[in-house]
Amino acid sequence: MPHSLFIGSNFKAEFFNDKAKITNPGGIHQATLEQILDGVQTYRNPGLVNILNKLHFIENFGTGIPRILEAYENSDRKPEFSPSDNFFIVRLPNLNYHDPVNDPVNFIDDRLGDIDVSILKTISLHPGSNTSKILAALKKQYFNITTDMVKNSIKRKLAPYVEFKGSYKTGGYYIIKKGES
Repeated sequence: MPHSLFIGSNFKAEFFNDKAKITNPGGIHQATLEQILDGVQTYRNPGLVNILNKLHFIENFGTGIPRILEAYENSDRKPEFSPSDNFFIVRLPNLNYHDPVNDPVNFIDDRLGDIDVSILKTISLHPGSNTSKILAALKKQYFNITTDMVKNSIKRKLAPYVEFKGSYKTGGYYIIKKGES
């Protein structure tokens, strides 16, 4: 039977521009990461869990990690879970973070709405996408979006940021890199 090593350490939450990192000492108690992801509940201190549940500070249903995964299911950025014998580390990407160095869509334009920005992000992630591919990608987030809405956004608001390359049938949209025009 493996023995537990006591490490004098505290729970630590760190916040960065692009992510939050949570470090919990002690690792996963009597389970594997796969079991936790499947909804198995495990905790070291049942008395503390009972008190926190009665005070309505927690819900005690073991839904935390599945809810985290659900929150990121439509994102290219995913949370990272790093269990070890002594620590359990969770890294949660900030979905609102825009990396001005590595992201080619580096702009700040108050005239752009959420749909416009989503179109730019889609083109950035999938260069060469045509209108129908952009529409399909955005339908997950904007149920009522139409082809006309995408075309109008590109024509009226996004022209300084995107360009169409290729033939009408096989071409697609690309982000205009700074210094190109």
